[in-house]
Formats: sequence, structure tokens, C-alpha cells
Amino acid sequence: MAERITINHKDNSIEIEIKAFKDKTKQKMLLVWIVLFSLCGLAILSQFFYGYDKSSQLFFAVYLAFWLFFEFKVIYAYRWRNAGMEKIIINETEINLIKEIGKRGITQTIKINEISNLRCYESDESSFIKSITSSYWNINKYSLAFDYENKPVPFAIDLDKNEAKKLLKEMVQFIKTN
Repeated sequence: MAERITINHKDNSIEIEIKAFKDKTKQKMLLVWIVLFSLCGLAILSQFFYGYDKSSQLFFAVYLAFWLFFEFKVIYAYRWRNAGMEKIIINETEINLIKEIGKRGITQTIKINEISNLRCYESDESSFIKSITSSYWNINKYSLAFDYENKPVPFAIDLDKNEAKKLLKEMVQFIKTN
């Protein structure tokens, strides 16, 4: 497996850790973008409090709403690329999907008998949407998925097809033997 992926077999469980993909050049460019974009937002924010008419203030408010959204998304992506890790822990009864940045994370626990169709993930998006959402600052390029309550649950971010197939084979083999 790749150096980003670690698989540990324990007594009756398997623990898979996937470190976030990080490209040093793109990470530096992302940091420059964050700084410049933050300065633009602060410049607009400073203008919000001057004596502009209502329509100009509405424009500033809408601009700032979009600015805050993209600022959050890009800072999240920067933090994910620096310190992000996905953990997949499977035991005899459940699967835990954990996304961590540093020491904080979100855990999703699902009973093994409630999942179906463990597979490589292919999104239904058009090629245009796929090209936009697969950029470096988006953290949504999932590689594997399973169905839970008739909805896909994607996981395993930024793996290439070969890594995804190997990881899928390892997971399926563990689930079958337990």
C-alpha cells in the first residue's frame, strides 16, 4: 500500500489509517490564496460600516456571506491537507469511520449487518461538476463507499484506483472471515 495508508490487524478488528494527501507546492499556493482572499474580505468588511445606501450595504452583506463560506472551506482544506487523517475501524459488529484534523474528529458508527454493497465509489456527477469538485481545495474525492439505509456512504478520500481496489479487497476479506 502507499505510504499514506497504514493497516493494522488486531485481535478481532482491523484499523486502517489514511493520511491526507498533501502536495507542498499546492499547499503553499493555497496559503497565499487564503491570505490574499482574507485581505479582500477584510477590505469589503471595512466598507460595510461606512455610510453607504441600503442597496450597497446589501451587496456588501451578500458578498461577505459568500466570502465567509469560501474562507471556511479553504481554511478547512488547508488544515485537512496539513493534519488530516481518516480512520476506518472494522470489528465483528460495526464499522467506524473517523475523520480527524489534529486531535479532533467526527466519528460515524454503523453496524456491519446494516451495510451493503461495499464498493469503489463512482459519483454520478457530470464531468464539468466533477472537474470543479476534484480540485485541491475540495475535500470530497471519495474512493470507496457502501450503502446504508439505501443511501451511499462514501469514505477513503483521495486514493487512486489501485489503492482503492487493494483497500477494498482487504476490507472485504476481513469482513468475510469474521
